[in-house]
Amino acid sequence: MPWPAYNHGTAGNPDGRVQIIGERINNFDIVGVQEQFSVIDEFREGTRFPYFSENKHLYSGGSGIDLLSKLPMTKTVKVTFDDHPWYVNKGFSKNTVMVYPDVFVDVYNHHTGDSDDTVLAQHVELSQYIQNNSPAGRAVIVIGDFNAKPTHWHPFKDSLMTPNNLKDAWTEFGVNQNPWSAPVDRILYRDGDNLTLTLAHYETIDPPAYDYYPLPTDKYQGHFKKSDGSRLSDHPAVLGEFKFKVTDEKRLQSGDKHYLSQIKIPYAKNNGFSHGPVGINQTIGGGDEWDGQTMNMNGVLYAKGLGVHAFSNLNVFPNKKYSRFRAKIGVDEETGPRGKVRFEVYADGNLVYTSWDMDPWSATKSIDLDISNVNKLELMVQTTGDDSWDHANWADAYLILK
Repeated sequence: MPWPAYNHGTAGNPDGRVQIIGERINNFDIVGVQEQFSVIDEFREGTRFPYFSENKHLYSGGSGIDLLSKLPMTKTVKVTFDDHPWYVNKGFSKNTVMVYPDVFVDVYNHHTGDSDDTVLAQHVELSQYIQNNSPAGRAVIVIGDFNAKPTHWHPFKDSLMTPNNLKDAWTEFGVNQNPWSAPVDRILYRDGDNLTLTLAHYETIDPPAYDYYPLPTDKYQGHFKKSDGSRLSDHPAVLGEFKFKVTDEKRLQSGDKHYLSQIKIPYAKNNGFSHGPVGINQTIGGGDEWDGQTMNMNGVLYAKGLGVHAFSNLNVFPNKKYSRFRAKIGVDEETGPRGKVRFEVYADGNLVYTSWDMDPWSATKSIDLDISNVNKLELMVQTTGDDSWDHANWADAYLILK
């Protein structure tokens, strides 16, 4: 199963380009971004990811580092480098991403400084953090702007790659590219004890004509250009597409439950982005990154599920591999007397379930649908009131593998 880990910078005068970038990254599964700063709202307007990291405007102390994912991930840990410019908290973030039920990869997204001494010191700091915070048996992907010049290659390899058993996608793909000609934006990776990552494709997308990028760029050529041919970002995008294989003891068996909070959600709309990412095994909360509570409907607590804010639309693709979809639905008790919604399920475009209107006093309802021949499920929550506190839960929601 291929899934890309992707890196993009958005510095410079945005002049409308940032929302276009947000729209075009929806093709990918994990996206790392640097230097959003004051254009984060514009950028998010175009995205359709269920999960994303917390970020802030530059003048609120933000780092400009952001990670977006269609795969479940933990709350972001952000670390500011000891030696960083006064005007921005340069550093890195860490998220643990679930690529398969109970199979994880630690994803680091970072942005180093510019001067030689600063770059090398920050690579050492990042390296030590990975050694201390990512177990030796955990798969790891590191993406970002390394600001690594050709003269940095050996210190870069010795301080960061070798101690963490990391491979460089640039040098690993195809013809063992010369590390001295690599761009400053890189993707590093390693396998885990229960997860093997195979780099199926690597590409520098839309590189500037004056730079030396010998790798083919035909797969996504033009993806990040405007209609006039100009590039959307001051850095060319770097993409690594991986196939992954889990160990036999981690493979699902027929009849196993596949919870929605454990699987890829390829498309999500959650009342814009102001209410934060979709809640993983918790309510939607108040708008920050995973600030919700345990789902509570009619006094019953639910440990698993997804919390959303109407209007919401989550797309899941069973692809005829599952027999049933089951869930408990309702408005969470954290809303008090507020909130009024209607749950709808569409199977391959056809309405197959509606809850009618529900409020905090409505009895929790159960969904149990035959999806044996269904390719696509759309899980919608419509607002039927004033769009205030419409915190809705797809609790204990899972698919049953055929």
